[in-house]
Amino acid sequence: MRHPMVPSKLWWGQRGRKPKKLPRDMGVRSKILLIWMFHVYTKILAITLCEKSNLTVRYVEKCPTDFTSWKIAAEKMNCESIEQKCSQTGRYRFQYHCVINAWRNATLEVCALNRTIIGYCTEYSIKGIVIQDNYGADCTKFNPPCPASYNSAEAYKYQTCYDLVKRNRKMTEYAVTKHPCSASDIRLCDKLVVPILSILNVIRAHVLQ
Repeated sequence: MRHPMVPSKLWWGQRGRKPKKLPRDMGVRSKILLIWMFHVYTKILAITLCEKSNLTVRYVEKCPTDFTSWKIAAEKMNCESIEQKCSQTGRYRFQYHCVINAWRNATLEVCALNRTIIGYCTEYSIKGIVIQDNYGADCTKFNPPCPASYNSAEAYKYQTCYDLVKRNRKMTEYAVTKHPCSASDIRLCDKLVVPILSILNVIRAHVLQ
């Protein structure tokens, strides 16, 4: 019985038609594409994920202010002596960094793969395990400004990024010393103070842009 909406000749012609075979070169192209995608994926993974970095994180009061102090700090960390497979590609170096954290309220030292930062302060993401741009801090608009692009390991050259941390620390200290809570409400306020300060930090960063 033929399909009610399709003429018999077309219907039986389609049923009897053999499926088309794909050209041989299509299979070869697919394999090449898969190999290329895997290669790109491993490259990206090497840049964005280096678990060894998190083991080297040290929070510090301040970062180096010039090349001499940076070199001394780098020698103490001795990142080159750490066994890791993150920099096997040779393009990126597993080296010393002193940068801000994601919330712009702390500075930290870390051994991580360097990368090119595009016009923002350099941060280290604990969750992402990576050196990256802090998109809440456009340092090209600071005074003095940072360049449109720079090596993440040279973040010490742009001290205005560290000034964000100093201002945020003062804000936190003020909030603690001027605690608005009574003794009975202290636990509730302690739970609220962190998210409130985080919101204030984000607002301050946007105002500074």
